[in-house]
Amino acid sequence: MSGDAQPDHASPARRAALAGALASPPSLLAAGRAALRRFWRPFLLIQSAAIALGLAYRFNDTVRSICVVLARWKTAGGLPFAAIASAIAGGLLPEVAKRLVGRAPAGDRGRAWRDLVFNGAFFAVNGLLVDGMYRTLARVVGNDARVSTIAAKVAFDQFVFTPIVMALATVLFLLRQRGWSWTRVQPALGRGFISGRVMPLLVPCWCFWIPIVAIVYALPGPLQFLMFAFALAAWSLIMVFIASDSASAG
Repeated sequence: MSGDAQPDHASPARRAALAGALASPPSLLAAGRAALRRFWRPFLLIQSAAIALGLAYRFNDTVRSICVVLARWKTAGGLPFAAIASAIAGGLLPEVAKRLVGRAPAGDRGRAWRDLVFNGAFFAVNGLLVDGMYRTLARVVGNDARVSTIAAKVAFDQFVFTPIVMALATVLFLLRQRGWSWTRVQPALGRGFISGRVMPLLVPCWCFWIPIVAIVYALPGPLQFLMFAFALAAWSLIMVFIASDSASAG
């Protein structure tokens, strides 16, 4: 009997191992390739807009004057400004966009309000953390636009701060999805949590945000958070439309 015609006499252990291998999360490289294939157009659009804005700030007096005014608002607003701007960019705008594209849960206003409050609070806290990180890096690393300074800030931002926040955020959203029951969440935090849950989120995040934060750190301190908030709003909105297209295709 040829190899193609052999009956399946594989042991249960071997079948279980094969099933586990097939169900294992994709490699980091595969996750990165998938993210780039799916998201490269909106990523490139937002990154190009950020580069254009950064260049316009450097070379256009009108744009620079507008940015100076916005920077004064940020400085005067302090931490409340950071929290409110992030809540609007990351929490409110995506919820509005969901309704515009018909992706909001139908007939459940209570859930919609809970989503809005939770997401707004999450991004408000995230905004405070980001603003605090920008201030700290300016004091510790420097506030100039030298390549070495920008590279050091980007490295800490994306490879220390962001993975920690991403992991904690993943746990938080798991808790919410599972009724705030730590007992129900614990099984998901074992082996494979980082590779299966955090990395598929982190790799697209790196693809998008590394060029963005390099531009952010090339700007003066008061403008850095404003660029972050604009990029966060664009990122959040585009993710809503991508999710809508994916759901329609599925």
